[in-house]
Amino acid sequence: MLREERLKLILDFVNERGYCTNELISKELAIPFTTLRRDLTDLHDDSKLKRVHGGAKSIREKSILEAKLDEKLVLNIEAKKIIAKKAFDCIKPFETIFLDAGSSTYFLAELIKPDYNNKVYTNSVINAQVLANNSICNIYLLPGKLKLSTGAICGVETIQALSKYNFDLAFLGINAVDNTFNFYTTDEDEAEVKKMAIEYSQFAFGLADNSKMNSKSFVKFSDKSQIALINEEV
Repeated sequence: MLREERLKLILDFVNERGYCTNELISKELAIPFTTLRRDLTDLHDDSKLKRVHGGAKSIREKSILEAKLDEKLVLNIEAKKIIAKKAFDCIKPFETIFLDAGSSTYFLAELIKPDYNNKVYTNSVINAQVLANNSICNIYLLPGKLKLSTGAICGVETIQALSKYNFDLAFLGINAVDNTFNFYTTDEDEAEVKKMAIEYSQFAFGLADNSKMNSKSFVKFSDKSQIALINEEV
């Protein structure tokens, strides 16, 4: 394979995924590590991608579409577990929490234990079940229309219910984060739920792994002035 063809192959592969480990690139494209490291350095020096520890990130914004939750739960698992642990470390006993639908929040739900005596409000049927399996006593499932692809509850009833509460913390799923740290989701109804959760929370956090970075999706719901981003690096 010619060098120019190999560089284009690597760049397309990274841009399609947003972030890739060196191991994944080497395995999927059958490029030896020594050659790959040299190619990634050249692409980085030409400002076509960004080399990071153990991998490479796209610097081209991409458009992210919604995937089904069961598909997202098997992607970037280790990164999402790191994010969940960082998010859990923000929680104190007896705080009231809004837990959004999503795969990163799913891993956070797995960490919440009954000894903290938290009240947890969620718009996710699956996250509510995870919390129940953890013997959380105070679980509140918000009303509304169920979005089958993601297991999220949203709509007018959800918005009305959220307006009654004040949360200590909100943990929000994010579909995309652009280069200036605007945060996006794929659905207008889910965007409204996230906006309300931010408005009625003392502190709000967005959970997004590196595959969501340098990208945009359908609806912007917040930016870095309103919520703090938690990913595997921040």
